[in-house]
Amino acid sequence: MIRAFRSEWVKLRRRTLLLSTYLSLTAVSGLFTVLVFARAGTANRRGDFISLQELARPDGLSRGLTRAALLLGVVAFGIAAAQVALEFSLGTLRQLLVRQPRRPTLLSGKGLGILTFLAGAVICSGIGGGVAAFVMAHVRGVSTAAWTSSTGLADIGRSLGDVALAVTGYGVLGMLAGLILRSAAPAVVVGFVYLLPFEGIFSAVVKGSDRWLPGQVLSAISEGGTANVTFSHALLTATVYTVIAAALGTLLFTKRDVTA
Repeated sequence: MIRAFRSEWVKLRRRTLLLSTYLSLTAVSGLFTVLVFARAGTANRRGDFISLQELARPDGLSRGLTRAALLLGVVAFGIAAAQVALEFSLGTLRQLLVRQPRRPTLLSGKGLGILTFLAGAVICSGIGGGVAAFVMAHVRGVSTAAWTSSTGLADIGRSLGDVALAVTGYGVLGMLAGLILRSAAPAVVVGFVYLLPFEGIFSAVVKGSDRWLPGQVLSAISEGGTANVTFSHALLTATVYTVIAAALGTLLFTKRDVTA
């Protein structure tokens, strides 16, 4: 599995993929953070996105990252789906299977490589959001004392962990889509359409469905729980989905013929 992991990172560390992904997600997280601070108002004004007093709390440093979590998840889904599907469409999977005929081992190594790549993207996003938060705090006159307290550091660590868990779920679902469709473009498009417009519309129309839809529960995990979906329920539901997706993906990869 270690060799499969290393071989996957040979692809993932290409500058066109690694630098573009990490830098763009760092910038996106920073942009979301800037928007959060820019739209913040004082506590006595109604209709504000968030108050400046709230941003001074220990969890204020991670507000931008959690706002960007859905976009991070969608990108993670797309990257995972594309990396798996390209092995089929480019015909490289046959050569990989010659070197490593044990398919579950090969898939495990590839999956671990993709998930560690996505974990790095989460860290970069956290750094981008944190830097932007300190800059905007200075601009808007928000105290950052609580951010660097023990409670604040625990909050940012917990937020990064929650986002990383959600991104892991998105990544596993993306790999399953790549294994099913075997073509990068359809796998990415189907995932984007399902996660963004479909789930949003469906959850708005069908009351209570956000407690069970995969994208919605992963989004709830990244936010540490929501008013409609508790963190514990979201984590349990997402774990079930992830285990099922991993088992189904392993079964497909093991049993289906590789003809491309």
